[in-house]
Amino acid sequence: MRVSDTQFSQMMLQSLQLNNAGLGKVLQQMATGDRLTKLSDDPMASIQLLNLDREGSAINQYQRNIANVKTTLSSQETYLDSVNEGLKSMRELVLWGANGTISDDDRAVMVTELESLRDSVAAAFNAQDEEGHYLFSGTKTDTAAVSNAGGSYVIEGNNDKRVVTVAKGVTMESNMTAQDILDLGGGNNVLNQIDALIVEFKNPSPNFQNEVAASLDAIDDTLGNVLGAMTEIGGRHNNLDLMDGAHGENKLFVDKVTSDISALDYGEASVRLSNYMAALQATQASYVKINDLSLFDRI
Repeated sequence: MRVSDTQFSQMMLQSLQLNNAGLGKVLQQMATGDRLTKLSDDPMASIQLLNLDREGSAINQYQRNIANVKTTLSSQETYLDSVNEGLKSMRELVLWGANGTISDDDRAVMVTELESLRDSVAAAFNAQDEEGHYLFSGTKTDTAAVSNAGGSYVIEGNNDKRVVTVAKGVTMESNMTAQDILDLGGGNNVLNQIDALIVEFKNPSPNFQNEVAASLDAIDDTLGNVLGAMTEIGGRHNNLDLMDGAHGENKLFVDKVTSDISALDYGEASVRLSNYMAALQATQASYVKINDLSLFDRI
């Protein structure tokens, strides 16, 4: 079959285009280190990579969530430790003040210290994070946990928990609340009880010893709540550390499988690069030689 000049030119151009495309693909693969440059290169492998990418993104999000929860819990733990120390100091002062032999000057000093400790405890429960969210107000993070607008301490916010997803199908409560810790039932709380005791210390009445006993009970109950909350925070930290470690191992596995699927075999790519370059050179040489042929060369 006779091949016309036009057909020959088309054949040469197609060969050049195919080899150029192959060469460009190999160069792109070698530049990026990725075997797959587009979905059609290996549809099944590309789908696997998409699934692995989604899994990796989910793991990254879980790890960010864990870090955020740990930061919040650590902040709360710090403030609760301060509250714990303040309550213990209150208890010592109450026991000291219950002694009827102390002087008026000592009693005045004790009242001042009790007021300072009460204020520090209230301030701890009104702590905010770096974004201005109240730590102990439940889900009402724009509301201070404790207020004293009407002359008595009121626990604001709510006792709802902020729930965060830390693994597939696993959530973690990221906060403790002032209501859980300070509320002693019936609207009573240790801050108001200390205020009532301060009044008795300033002007003792026949109800003095009853207020002392009630204050010690309120302090002890609140101390128990604080210690319980700190223990719970410690347990959550341990669980979060375990989950974070598991996520880290899973991420390493995902990264390895992704690399195994997508990583380029540079040895095989080098062979293809040489073959495409050789084919291009041969095609170009053949085209030039055949294109230069003329009947006059044979006469």
